[in-house]
Amino acid sequence: RVDCPSCIGSEANSQERVNERTKRIFLLLTLSPRKGDNNHGQPAKGKQSMAATAENQPGANSIFQQAIETTIRENDELGIQVAVYLDGEQVVDVWSGIADETTGQEVTADTLFPSFSVIKATTATALHLQAERGLIEYDAPIARYWPEFAAHGKDKATIRDALSHRLGIPFMPKSVTPELMSDYDWMVDQLAQMEPAFEPGTENGYMCYTFGWVIAECVRRTDPKQRPYGTFVQEEICA
Repeated sequence: RVDCPSCIGSEANSQERVNERTKRIFLLLTLSPRKGDNNHGQPAKGKQSMAATAENQPGANSIFQQAIETTIRENDELGIQVAVYLDGEQVVDVWSGIADETTGQEVTADTLFPSFSVIKATTATALHLQAERGLIEYDAPIARYWPEFAAHGKDKATIRDALSHRLGIPFMPKSVTPELMSDYDWMVDQLAQMEPAFEPGTENGYMCYTFGWVIAECVRRTDPKQRPYGTFVQEEICA
C-alpha cells in the first residue's frame, strides 16, 4: 500500500492525518544537509532500511533517512522512497519499510511506487497561461466558458474555486469504469452534470481525482484553436 496524503479516505480522523502528513512532507522538503554528518539514521524497529550515500552531500541522506523512519513509525505509513536531485545530480536516495503488507516484502531502491497528483501542476500551468493571455479570468464563473457546468447549482462556481478545490465535486462519477476514465468527453460531461456535495466556494473538498478533467476542459474551452488538452500541453508547454 502506498498512501497519497491528498487521497485519504473518509475516516473520521482523515483531516488530522492529512495535516500531520503534510507537515511531514514539508519537513522532508525543507531539511538542509548538516556539514560533517555522515551517519545514516537508524531504521525503525522491526523494519529494514538502507540509504545510498551521495558523495557530495553525505549528510542529506542521514537527515532524510531519519525523517522517513519517523514517518513510518509515527504516522501509519508502510513504505517510503525519497530521491532528491540538485542541479541534475542525485543528492538523496533513501528508502524504508514494507512494500507488500501481505507478504512482508521490503521496500528497496527498485520498488515501484504509483505517483499521485503529478498532473495537477501541468493542468494548472496550462490554465495560468490562458489567464496570462487574457483568455480566462480567475473570478469568472466556470459556466461562462463551459455552460454545461452550471447544472445542479454550479452556475456560480468560479475558476478560482476550481483551482482551490472548492467546487464540491471531488468524487468520480458513480458509473465510471477504467475504460470510461479514458473517455475524455464522457468524463467532462459527467462532471458537468454532477451535483456538488456542498455549495461551491463555501468549503474545501480536495479534488484528488477530478481536478485534471475540470481544469483541462476550462483550458480547452478557452483555447482559440479548440485543441484537445493533450495537444495544447504539447504545443504550448512542452515545445
